[in-house]
Amino acid sequence: METFRGKAHLPGADREWNVQLEIDWDKKEADVHIDEAPDGITDWPGLAVQTFGPRDEIVFRTKGIPPLFTHWWHFARSGRGDLWGIILGLPDVEGRWRICMIALDRIEQ
Repeated sequence: METFRGKAHLPGADREWNVQLEIDWDKKEADVHIDEAPDGITDWPGLAVQTFGPRDEIVFRTKGIPPLFTHWWHFARSGRGDLWGIILGLPDVEGRWRICMIALDRIEQ
């Protein structure tokens, strides 16, 4: 299990949030934790998790993070072991795809 932390302005959110991501590469599980998320829910499991290479790249979906609710997360490992990625929110009511870039520092292994 690895834990990563960083900040991102998730698509649809009104400001930047602290994001924690836990990944179990062997079980292909990912969990997102965001303390600042509204409505009191702070944890979301990754759905449809796909990994590439033993621990090189991961893609998954989350549902329920307001206000856009569905986000796709795609991360690749940097040379230092941290993760760099992009978060894609489904199109908003105006048909615009919202994205944000994110860098997560590895905390523990």
